[in-house]
Amino acid sequence: MDQPAKMEFNVDGQYENEKGIFTVISIHKEKMVIRWESGEEISTDIELQRRILERREWEKLNKLAEGAAGKSSKSGSRKKPAFTGFAPTDFKKSASGTTWRSRSQLGEAITQKIDTNRFQFKSWAFSHKPEMHVQDLKHHGHEAPDYHARFFVRVDQNSLHYGFRVARSDDKDDVSTDWETFISWLTQQENEETLRSIAAEDELTVCNLKIPSSGTLQASDNGWHTSESGQKPVTETLAAYIGGTPETNAFDLEFFTTVNKNEAVECGLDIAENIAQLFTRLLPLYRGAVIR
Repeated sequence: MDQPAKMEFNVDGQYENEKGIFTVISIHKEKMVIRWESGEEISTDIELQRRILERREWEKLNKLAEGAAGKSSKSGSRKKPAFTGFAPTDFKKSASGTTWRSRSQLGEAITQKIDTNRFQFKSWAFSHKPEMHVQDLKHHGHEAPDYHARFFVRVDQNSLHYGFRVARSDDKDDVSTDWETFISWLTQQENEETLRSIAAEDELTVCNLKIPSSGTLQASDNGWHTSESGQKPVTETLAAYIGGTPETNAFDLEFFTTVNKNEAVECGLDIAENIAQLFTRLLPLYRGAVIR
C-alpha cells in the first residue's frame, strides 16, 4: 500500500485532527498557532500535529484497502452460474431476459472444448440479438470487425443454428481481408474437397445471408446442390457459386447446421459439446480465413 504523503502546513490552510477542523494562524520555527472552528486557539508543535494528521491519513488508507479487499473477496466468492443447457424461453427474436450468450455461460462451455493449440478462442454476445460469436482473441477487434471470419451460435423462435461465417462488403472502402484470404484458400482444389467433405458428412447448409432468395446449398460427392435439384449439382465448386455474384455485391457466407428447439433443449449441457465438435471440424475454414 502507498505511504501517505508527508504533511506540510501553510498559513490560512485548513486541516483536521481528532478535535475537528482547524486553521493555521501563524508559523514560527517548530511552532504554529492554530484555531478551531469553535474559536479556541492554541500554540502547538508542528511535528506533533504532523504525526497526528499522518496517522489519521494512514488509518484512512488502511480502511479503504480493507474495504476493497473485502469487496474483491466477496466478488470472487460469487461464482457466476455455468451453462446447463438452453431453456425454451431462450428461443425468441430478441436476447432480452436470456443469459446463454454470456461468456461465462455457453461461451465458456464451447471455447474450452474446441480442440486447438493454434488459437485462443473467446466469445462475444452479438449486439442485442439472440446470437453469440466465437473468435480468436488476438484476431478480434482488428480492422473491419463486421467482416471478420467467426463461428456463431444463433437462435430464433423455432431452432438453433451454429457454424462458420465470413463476409465481404459492397463498399469498396471497407476492408474485407478475411474474405479475400478465405476465397484464396477456397480456390485450391484440396481445400474445396475438404470443405465439401465436411459439409456433406455434417449435413451443413450453405447460404448467402445477403440474398435469402438465392436459396441454400448442400454438399454431395459430385458438387453442391439445392433442395429443389435433389442430388444433381448446380455447381461443382463453391468458388464458382460465389463467383456468380458480382464482386461489387455484398456476400455473407454461412456454413451451418440447424437443430430444432425441442431437441436443443433436451440436449441440455451436451449441446455445448456438439457445437464445439462442429467448430473443431470447421477449423480449416477459420484458419483459411485468418492466417495470412
